[in-house]
Amino acid sequence: MALPISELMGRVRQAAQGGISGYYTCATLVHLTQSLYRIILRDTPDGIWVIGHHHADWVHLAMEDVAASVQRIELVASHDPASGCGIIGIGASCGFIVVAIPSEAAQDDANLRLYDVAWSCHPEVLRSLDEVLRGVIDAPVFPRLYHLHVPEATFLLQLSGELLADSTYQQQRLAYINLSLRERIRSHEDQTHMIIHDMRTPLHTLQISIKTLQRFASEVQGELLEVARETTNYLLNMTETMLDVARLETSRWRLNLQPVVMHELIHKVCAPLELAARPDQAPIHHAVEPDLPLIWIDRTLLQRVLLNLISNAIRYTPANGSIHVEVRRQSATELAIHVHDTGQGIHPDAIPHIFERYYQATQRDARRGNGLGLYFCRLAVEAHGGSITVQSMPDAGSQFVISLPLRIEPEEI
Repeated sequence: MALPISELMGRVRQAAQGGISGYYTCATLVHLTQSLYRIILRDTPDGIWVIGHHHADWVHLAMEDVAASVQRIELVASHDPASGCGIIGIGASCGFIVVAIPSEAAQDDANLRLYDVAWSCHPEVLRSLDEVLRGVIDAPVFPRLYHLHVPEATFLLQLSGELLADSTYQQQRLAYINLSLRERIRSHEDQTHMIIHDMRTPLHTLQISIKTLQRFASEVQGELLEVARETTNYLLNMTETMLDVARLETSRWRLNLQPVVMHELIHKVCAPLELAARPDQAPIHHAVEPDLPLIWIDRTLLQRVLLNLISNAIRYTPANGSIHVEVRRQSATELAIHVHDTGQGIHPDAIPHIFERYYQATQRDARRGNGLGLYFCRLAVEAHGGSITVQSMPDAGSQFVISLPLRIEPEEI
């Protein structure tokens, strides 16, 4: 007889009383089964039946120290997609059943895998399995099902105590591992920040040296030095961004707030990009709503945010496209800065992660950056009490919107 393991699971769950279910790890499942065997069956185990995929990791571990007779029954049921396993233990007066099926999102690592579990030590639950188990388990077992009793209260208390102790141990172990990992990550980040900080001065020196050499270089030498200068600028910008991200993450950045005219800020960001535009670069259009009030912001920080967004738009927009930067009131208390392009756009799957640290939407991004630019933008905007969002579709362009509180006073941030 082919018995779908999911049918066993369903019978245990549908039992009128005594059925317990939940998602357990391998370690918890092993401890539960061993505790049921040791406490519920005590010194009178008649037998253990392992039904289904008995090569599962948790079954092998749970049966290691079992002294009772163990019968292993492999089930082949092509119409049942569940590849789980059930363990039934029958004693002189009590019994138990545990059924476990790997969850649909099961991990390859056995320690991370979750199981959908149903179990019980109530005799009514075991007797309800009579019909589905006939033809699978030896016939002499079934009369004994009708002589089983509910385990004594002291047994159930002992079982509860063991499971609670195991849960406490697992929680403490996870807390300790988490603390160790956090300390290792903090140490690694501190070392990284020290290295990055020490890189900044040599890079500045290199940048100045290259500029000096360019004054005396031939045409060919000048071209090579220009490549070196651009590479040095890229490394220096990346170094500054990583240091700034570290300060923003730990709230060590003290905003240098000052009243800013938005028209002047946008012009200061866009003008150099327009002057340095290549022939294959999309044009930049900018507009600021007239009569906007002064807004208290960290001018340098917001300039870098806008430069980052516009530079990305230039990078991903073809020459026949366009880039628009607009500033206008979003409400009576908010100002909105829109950076819109008609470039390649962002895939919908990437949008929820686009502002995460080190996230890169495509392999092309991985070759061109370090995945910190938009993360830095998010931290900088949030430091002002604002927010940044994006709307985009592949081949239809992207629109980033920065929302900032209007009429901010310095002490309010």
